[in-house]
Amino acid sequence: LKIGYLHVMTGLGFGFHEMGEPMVPADFKKLFKNGALIVNVGYTKDTAEQVVEDGDADIVAIGRPFISNPDLVERYKAGAELNPDAPVSDWYTGGLGGKGYTDFPKMS
Repeated sequence: LKIGYLHVMTGLGFGFHEMGEPMVPADFKKLFKNGALIVNVGYTKDTAEQVVEDGDADIVAIGRPFISNPDLVERYKAGAELNPDAPVSDWYTGGLGGKGYTDFPKMS
């Protein structure tokens, strides 16, 4: 089976680990060799860089910090402080338009 990538939600943030032993990115990397391994959930700039440098993942998807930091890449490059995480109610806006995705301040 040739798959272009495998996206794995790592970390203990979603509460599904009572279904089996937790696996870390290195465990998945040993098993998945035919494409890119993408990991996410709870990574900071430093931990994302480290998991890639260690060869345990090819890409790290950053989600929650992007919601409250629309300029996240620029903040990372500048070493700037991040805005606090957005409340969960802002993650899925439903009929609220752009609230939570467009109203967080950019760095000055």
